[in-house]
Amino acid sequence: MLKETYLGNVRNLPRDSIVVEVTRSKKHVLSPSWNLLNDYKNGKIDWNGYKKRFLEEMDNEACRVEMHELWELSRTRDVYLVCFEKEGHCHRFLLLELINKMWG
Repeated sequence: MLKETYLGNVRNLPRDSIVVEVTRSKKHVLSPSWNLLNDYKNGKIDWNGYKKRFLEEMDNEACRVEMHELWELSRTRDVYLVCFEKEGHCHRFLLLELINKMWG
């Protein structure tokens, strides 16, 4: 099953879980660009603007391939999308929604 959590909670996950750190610092293809992240953190765009731009950033072949691979893995194992934010507005929730919409 495809799930999400934040980095501080990873140590509490079942040992056989697959952890995918979708952070910009890890340069993961499913992380937001630095420009998008900075625009949001600096108040240049609101959550709706962030969501729109993030979904546009994910609309490419490399991202679709990665999302599909995660979906396939999640059919037999727990796969956790992980980043820094605890709760609230975070791209990992957008990713979960997008992946489930495409293949769920």
